[in-house]
Amino acid sequence: MRFLRTTLVLLVIIVLLPLLAVQLFGGPIARQVVGALNERLQTEIVIQDYDLSLLRSFPYLSVDLHGVTVAGSDGSALLASKRLACRLDLSSLFGKIRINGIVVENGKLQLFTDVDGNTNYQLAGYTSVGDEGADAGAGPVEFAIDEARLRNVVLVYQDARLRTDALLTATSATFSGDFGARQYVLNTEAELEVAYLDQEGYRYLDGKSLSLDAHTTIDHIADAYTFAPLRLTAGDLTVEATGSLHPTEAGVVTDLELSSSSGNLEDVLALLPPAYAAPLEELETRGDLSLSATVVGPWSARAYPRFDGRLALTDGRVESPRLDVEARDLDLEASFAYVDGPTGGVQTFSIDRLTGTVDGDEFAVQLRMEDLTDPRITFEADGSFPVAALSGFLASDMLNGGEGTLQLSQVTLGGRYADMVEPRRMGRVSTGGTVTFVDAALTVNGQEVMLPTGTLVLDDNALTLTDLEVETGDTRLQLSGTATNLVPVLFADSLNTRDAALVFNATLSSDHFDVGELLALSGPDAEVQESSGPVTLDSLGQRARERRGRITELLNGRFEATIAEWRWDELAGDNFRGQLLFSPGQVTVRGLTDAMEGEFRIDATTDFGLLTHTRARITADDVDAETFFLQNENFGQEFLTADNLSGRLNARMLLDLYYDDAGEIDYPRLRAQVGMEILDGELHDFAMLENFAFALKSGDLERVRFTRLANFIEISDRTVYLPAMLIQSSAINLTVSGTHTFDQYLEYYVKVNAGQVIANKISRHDDKLEVLPARNGLFNLYYTITGPLESYVVETDKSAVKDDFRRSAYRRDRIRAALEESFQTPIELLPTLEDTDE
Repeated sequence: MRFLRTTLVLLVIIVLLPLLAVQLFGGPIARQVVGALNERLQTEIVIQDYDLSLLRSFPYLSVDLHGVTVAGSDGSALLASKRLACRLDLSSLFGKIRINGIVVENGKLQLFTDVDGNTNYQLAGYTSVGDEGADAGAGPVEFAIDEARLRNVVLVYQDARLRTDALLTATSATFSGDFGARQYVLNTEAELEVAYLDQEGYRYLDGKSLSLDAHTTIDHIADAYTFAPLRLTAGDLTVEATGSLHPTEAGVVTDLELSSSSGNLEDVLALLPPAYAAPLEELETRGDLSLSATVVGPWSARAYPRFDGRLALTDGRVESPRLDVEARDLDLEASFAYVDGPTGGVQTFSIDRLTGTVDGDEFAVQLRMEDLTDPRITFEADGSFPVAALSGFLASDMLNGGEGTLQLSQVTLGGRYADMVEPRRMGRVSTGGTVTFVDAALTVNGQEVMLPTGTLVLDDNALTLTDLEVETGDTRLQLSGTATNLVPVLFADSLNTRDAALVFNATLSSDHFDVGELLALSGPDAEVQESSGPVTLDSLGQRARERRGRITELLNGRFEATIAEWRWDELAGDNFRGQLLFSPGQVTVRGLTDAMEGEFRIDATTDFGLLTHTRARITADDVDAETFFLQNENFGQEFLTADNLSGRLNARMLLDLYYDDAGEIDYPRLRAQVGMEILDGELHDFAMLENFAFALKSGDLERVRFTRLANFIEISDRTVYLPAMLIQSSAINLTVSGTHTFDQYLEYYVKVNAGQVIANKISRHDDKLEVLPARNGLFNLYYTITGPLESYVVETDKSAVKDDFRRSAYRRDRIRAALEESFQTPIELLPTLEDTDE
């Protein structure tokens, strides 16, 4: 019983005595620790609050600093933490204060190195307890830190010398060692969430989780770090590094050995930069990987260490559920080597062998890259490759899915990469081999494009295309021809800064050609377009315009075209024979076609610049006027439509068309100059003429025949301008001029032969609708017709009519001169209109 009482008293003393000491001496101890930190680090430390705790880190004391900010040696923010705890020995209650550990929680640590090698963490030195010297053991607080822990600490690292930028979070990290010693072993265990690691413009480890386990000898005297070893784990992949790093003013001198005997293809792909990994994200992969390599030499802004090693993959498999592609039996042997030469060493990388099968068809690939700073590439490929893989490996939002195969036979590419991207130096690059399309199909921008057959032969910078069939919707094309500069076009950057263009001369034949279907391949996806609002449609249209501009920027050549049938929305024709001419940023259509029961000669150039603009010269010969108006959808007006007009039309038209981002004609910018005539025609059920007849008290205007209706017309500023013209009809002869806006506002000026009006009033109805002779009467009547179409007003005003006739004569002559200059031929549609008095 006495023993129990004694034991209980001792336990109470053991427990209560430290607690009592904490209450009595906690404040002074905490203040001394804070003072020692400020004195030792010799930088600005701001602490909102602090206290001393025994229970929080028993059997140690803990000085908890709250709201801590520490300035770096360059004045930048080095550390900000909600809690920084200094771990003390219990003996610190009764003797010298001894700090042997630090914990940082919920903070942010920023480490910067400038181009000269200066860091923001060059704080005051730290003397180990074991070191002898004048200052050893001096002062009321002794620093003997052998462990540091991080919990949920964000680390920002930027090194301007190595052009490295990293952001990661240490969810849990422990560092142990005699940090103050000049040479000691640092043991590290850490769980890291890497937001990104940027190295010289490339992003690695994007959003990846890593585990780190390292035993590192740190030698401050030699300024060296030796790993024995360092293990980095991502998924099932573990890479082990042994060797040393030696920081210098220029960068880091490396002497490392890397190895990995565990891991799979999926884990390796996960470590690729996003720019390369994006097309591979949906792939399902497996395969056994092994890696052995050495990294030796300086690593700085101007130099790279030499890499030597091998990478092997066996029993590999890659599947793409979206593309329905499966590659099996993949075997890869790749090597890194540093090769000495007469002018120095160069780093190389090669895929010595990559073999496997895709959907049962075998393939083999070899690749060698010499001198990674100025790469010389040698590539060879044989076998069958799925077309569906193109959309997976080409970073394009226009391609999706595919069927069929590309058969490659001895396809080779060799030369310097700098020459491959420069069209003027393609003579130094060699290519060879044959590519054959076998029942191929691609989904391009939501539209299925089939390529059943076709052969492409490479011979250095020359390309020969034979009988490539292209089918989409109702469109059927067959292409054959020759081209140069394919390689620079394939390697062109997004802005085509080197002006790469495929120079070609080819033939195009088609039994049916739908222009709208081909434009849809570069336009907004149909499903997306239907589900988008006006703002989104504008943005989709802008993307379509940029795509078309991008495509035409890469083309420079001509197609000799023969097309049996063609269609563009409501327009349709037959027997097109001519050329499709491509130059950077432009497409020209030039040729003849049968359409609208007549013939058209077309010379139209579309420029895909900041504004999509078409300038067209069109000649129409013996065209059916009713069909002309019908297929052109009455030119967007309801004043004079296909239902009101018949006859044979001849015209020369000079058009300037601009398009908005939705691909529609921008009518405020539309400009047209037209010289036209309609022969043996008829106006029927023309409301304005019938109303005009009522105003004149004249009949026979419900159905009016004419021998020839001719004039020069101009369209600009959403207005149709009609110079003075003679209408010689079966009911009445009159001269008319004026304007008609797209908003249906009329302003017409009319001179009527009064003698014929009187004669018509006393004559019987002309069933044969014979055209009246053109003659001046004893006197004329003058009318103005102004106002909206629904409520225009007819008034008599001789001076206004005659003034407008004189003004319109200048417009008529200007239109004629513009047409004659453009078509390089005299154009005489109308005799001079004489203005006679009564």
